Amino acid sequence: MRWLLVVRGVIGSLLPYLGLPLLGWGLRDSAGFFASPPRQAYGWTMVAFGLAVGVRAASRGLEGLRGGRGREDRFVRRQAIVRVVATVWLLGALLLLPYADRRGIGTTTDRPAARWLGVILFAIGLGLVYVSGLALGWMYSAEVTIQEGHRLLTNGLYRYIRHPRYLGNVFFVAGLALTFRSWVGWLPGVAYIVVLLWRIGDEEALMLREFGSEWEAYCQRSWRLIPYVY
Repeated sequence: MRWLLVVRGVIGSLLPYLGLPLLGWGLRDSAGFFASPPRQAYGWTMVAFGLAVGVRAASRGLEGLRGGRGREDRFVRRQAIVRVVATVWLLGALLLLPYADRRGIGTTTDRPAARWLGVILFAIGLGLVYVSGLALGWMYSAEVTIQEGHRLLTNGLYRYIRHPRYLGNVFFVAGLALTFRSWVGWLPGVAYIVVLLWRIGDEEALMLREFGSEWEAYCQRSWRLIPYVY
């Protein structure tokens, strides 16, 4: 039933991205978590994202969210391990940054403007991840791989940026650190970005092998993450 897919998609999004921050903050003081307008906005952002994921799951099925493994001869195995490490880091950050925020551990001065900037970056990051997933459709995979029948996507978000989903991840990481006023969070955040750049290198090498001159021509008129910069 489609409504079950909607529910599963919503719960699958809210449990890690809202549930873990609440758990880290302290479930007994959930009112304190939402006492801050920026943290309220963070919560509503996640609710909206969860609903969007639920609707997408209903229209495309859960496989449309997870993506396939791809072709065995076009699969970068070391990046599968990196993906697991990055996921563990992200889940840990969602739990520990709110924990540190409430207790003033490794935090900066509480500036509402900085928190609001964090929420905005976080929301933009989620938007980029979601829209890029819609654009890729069945070609999406959480792994660094090539799907059977894969084609090069060069329109929409991908017209000028080759990796809008990864740019969304960068915004996401920066948004978390600012929303929960953590200077400590910037340290592993930088490490996460370095790993992300390594992943981009492996992915672009794979795309070059698969698409050859078509990929080279696309690279000449596009940027990895930031137009006219990088």
